[in-house]
Amino acid sequence: MRSHSEIRVLLTELYQVISGPEGFKRDWKKQLSLFTPYAKVIRTSLDGEGNPQALVMDIQDYPENFQRVVGDAAFYEVEIHNIIESFGNIAHAFSSYEAWRDSDKTQFIKRGINSIQLYHDGHSWKIVNMIWDDERPGLTMPPKYNPETESVS
Repeated sequence: MRSHSEIRVLLTELYQVISGPEGFKRDWKKQLSLFTPYAKVIRTSLDGEGNPQALVMDIQDYPENFQRVVGDAAFYEVEIHNIIESFGNIAHAFSSYEAWRDSDKTQFIKRGINSIQLYHDGHSWKIVNMIWDDERPGLTMPPKYNPETESVS
């Protein structure tokens, strides 16, 4: 069995790439190195009528979308918990996160879960697919994915 610690390092790098102060220039080449070239990233949400929708992007298209959504604003996304399971050269991580407008974690944005599929190519783990959803009224993380933390509201 391959080490889950290698996957945890990759997850830490994933969050570091998108997190930074106002005007931060994200290292999109570093992000690409964490994914397979054929990876998909999928942002889920609800439309105006409350119906589920998904925006499916190739990993190469994600930086432009991120810039459109976040721009040059300060944005810090941090992992608060993960559950990793693996078998041979495949793995899955449920990675719970919180997003903040500041590094001191005083301006809460959101909390959610990234569901991440990984593949070990013989050299290292790479992300194959990532899909996420955020908490919202009527949807909160079960305790299994949300460790004991101070309440944020």
